[in-house]
Amino acid sequence: MKTMSILGCGWLGKALADTLLKKGYAVNGSVRSEKKGDMLRTIGATPYVIQVENSGIFGDFESFVAEADILITAFPPGIRQDPNANYTARIKQVLASLPSNCKLLHMSSIGVFGAMQGEVNETTFPVPDRDAGNQLLKAEEAVTALGANATIVRLGGLVGDGRHPAKQLAGKTEISAPMAPTNLVHQIDIVRFLTAVIEGDFWGQTLHCVSPLYHQRGVFYTQECEENGLALPHFSPDKSDRNKKVLDTKSAELFGFEYQLAGCHFKDC
Repeated sequence: MKTMSILGCGWLGKALADTLLKKGYAVNGSVRSEKKGDMLRTIGATPYVIQVENSGIFGDFESFVAEADILITAFPPGIRQDPNANYTARIKQVLASLPSNCKLLHMSSIGVFGAMQGEVNETTFPVPDRDAGNQLLKAEEAVTALGANATIVRLGGLVGDGRHPAKQLAGKTEISAPMAPTNLVHQIDIVRFLTAVIEGDFWGQTLHCVSPLYHQRGVFYTQECEENGLALPHFSPDKSDRNKKVLDTKSAELFGFEYQLAGCHFKDC
């Protein structure tokens, strides 16, 4: 039985842990407090209280990864909550503490691309236009040094399990870039995607996990709010150069992946 260690069992990590446990894997999951560890015990995972900070890793990280076949980094950069967070430094600390026989599945984000990079795929060189994007890219570069022992998965905008941009945009005004394409992906599809990577041993890859259905932001979020009884958002008529459209051009060929909830609708969340 293989052991998966998921560093960051929040919105995505816990859902992935639940699926892997049902498939017969042993799962270690990290949380930031003892209280949150109880939710992992209820699904059969072994909880560890671990905090990855700028200055170091706090908690028993050595035991957390000692028997792990794969480490999955699923904790967010945290820059929105803490402008002083150094995500690149945190990932480098994790890499420095990783056993040589442990593979790494690294969750990154399409935020590595600038908002005006147009149509991009896995071979496009990212040109970040925000500090968060720069940190994501530098973290990816550090992960890439592991070669065939690591795979990077860049996730689109996250929806599912109560999470959807329409909730945040409802009732807001002067929202920019109504013509920009959405680049979303549902939690259920993310978990299926990651599980396929693990079970198929697809290592040494950089992959995009993004729905193949794109919508104009203004039209899509207005419609989603209207259909679900939310206050309508109002978009700015001002012209915007935001045109990023992120393509997944590898997963169908590599492991026959098909997105089940490609529409990323509010009703499916």
